[in-house]
Amino acid sequence: MSLKLNIVSHSEAETVGLAQKLAPMLRTGDVLVLTGELGTGKTAFVRGLARGLGIDENNVNSPSYTIVNEYPGAMALYHFDLYRIADPSELYEVGWDEYRSRNGVVAVEWGERAGELLPAGYYRIEFTMINESERKIDIEVIQGE
Repeated sequence: MSLKLNIVSHSEAETVGLAQKLAPMLRTGDVLVLTGELGTGKTAFVRGLARGLGIDENNVNSPSYTIVNEYPGAMALYHFDLYRIADPSELYEVGWDEYRSRNGVVAVEWGERAGELLPAGYYRIEFTMINESERKIDIEVIQGE
């Protein structure tokens, strides 16, 4: 069984606010897999996570060229962007397993590209563009076996 939540965000500020409200419920080791086309709000969502974790959200930007950005805090945020990877095995080179075992939360844009390297349980967050300002955000808790 999985838990699902379907939300319509009417602005980037609402998307940030949604993630900010989710952040205090997260625990060390949680992985959030963010999926959706370019420009649908994935990075804005990560900014909200940062704010909710007490991390300066102004430091958050998409790690498209570095694959991972680290945002330290009481509970750190490790922000991956897998848009440019060709094969999931590339994640071993950046320390995927190490990041997942640290004291923090892992948010992965284009996370579906991690394939078999995803943990058994994670949050799947899918972003769909409705129009210029509105996004459908589906949050599903995928439970491990």
